[in-house]
Amino acid sequence: NLAVPSTDWQLDYVGRADFQVKVRGFRIELGEIDTVLGRHSDIDFAVTLGRERPSGATALVSYVLAAPGRVVDPAVLREYAAGILPSHMVPAAIVVLDRVPLTSNGKLDRRSLPEPVFPTAVSRAPVGAVESRLAELFAQVLGVARVGVDDSFFAVGGDSIMSIQLVSRAKAAGMVFT
Repeated sequence: NLAVPSTDWQLDYVGRADFQVKVRGFRIELGEIDTVLGRHSDIDFAVTLGRERPSGATALVSYVLAAPGRVVDPAVLREYAAGILPSHMVPAAIVVLDRVPLTSNGKLDRRSLPEPVFPTAVSRAPVGAVESRLAELFAQVLGVARVGVDDSFFAVGGDSIMSIQLVSRAKAAGMVFT
């Protein structure tokens, strides 16, 4: 069940939120993210799903529709969410919709939502053989084209199991950790 505080400090019951996903070991109620995004003045509609990254890990993706006469900047909306939600609940990608896809019954057609494009940050390139090899292994484990030295393993889609795989591959490549 989902309740939000009102301006007079009473809890208002806003419905039942049954959609849960597990991301990096955290069980997340997706409706909580939708509620936060829906409170932003630029947003008319928000729905969040767990989508698979190239690495196979689940990532949070929010689909939003701008309020009439408003324009949504995904980076600004993500920053807004980060100011309210714990870091593990901030969507990895925000997709702005032109319209909400509906089924013939008038319900959200989740299968018709577009595939997300996960933002890639510009990061410092690896320098030297060790950094280059480690970045290459990092990218292989995560299933991405490349990573930079300053990229966060978990923000790019990694989890604790993948971190073990990364260490194993690094050891097999002759890298020694002390």
